[in-house]
Amino acid sequence: MTDNPNLLQSALAILVAVLYVAAAARQLLLLDSQRAQHQPRGLLYVALLAVSLHLVSVVMSWGAGNLDLGFYHVASLIFLTMGVLSLTTLLFRPLHMVLILTFPLAGLAVLLNAFAPATGRPLDGLQDGLQLHISFTLIAFGVLALATFQAVLVSMQTQRLRRHQTRGFIRMLPALDLMERMFWELLALGVLLLTLAIVTGGLFIDDLFAQHLVHKTVLTVLAWLIYGVTLLIHWRSGLRINSAVTLAMTGFACMALGFFGSKLVLELLL
Repeated sequence: MTDNPNLLQSALAILVAVLYVAAAARQLLLLDSQRAQHQPRGLLYVALLAVSLHLVSVVMSWGAGNLDLGFYHVASLIFLTMGVLSLTTLLFRPLHMVLILTFPLAGLAVLLNAFAPATGRPLDGLQDGLQLHISFTLIAFGVLALATFQAVLVSMQTQRLRRHQTRGFIRMLPALDLMERMFWELLALGVLLLTLAIVTGGLFIDDLFAQHLVHKTVLTVLAWLIYGVTLLIHWRSGLRINSAVTLAMTGFACMALGFFGSKLVLELLL
């Protein structure tokens, strides 16, 4: 009987991964179709089902209310956050191309979380303030990851348009002005959430510069500064999109290194 929950979680993880890949593949097949500018409901239903079952799998893996912050589980949580944000954003902005980039990675994260050896220890008894800090951190990371993917698309779109190459995925993208606006919106929202994560960390973490936290703190603050300068220059005097994309990707690299660097070394390499 004790193996049944694990078997159910494994089967659910496989199903979620298949749904994620199916949704991304369906979106990819629409690149050169006549319906390139219209999203079929079936695709959105598959994406919604994948994200919903992903949420169920995360809740099941928590067990008796313990929060697991191991490498694979955190990756799964971040991609779940990105999936929820992507589908929510689709109600207001045409962010559908990001699904092709994020959903296969989300499927991989779900499988690794289900089948790879556990790397972290479940945490219990966390204060509400720390839970709030963790929530802001995960959501901020997810939003800024989406902003980075959007930056990649904007960069690719800009290069293709300059070369007068308008076939393929370019046909599915909104106008460049709207793509840039979505990038700035995601970046501003991510910076706001990252600010809240830093503030709550300062309030509720006893020693931000303790062992295993010092590099996270420094790199996170550095990323926040890079993002903040990027937005400030954009709002005050304008900023070339290529420069903004480079800065945004640099900021995300700093944050990803701080967020996953120690976990990669301590939990996987060592």
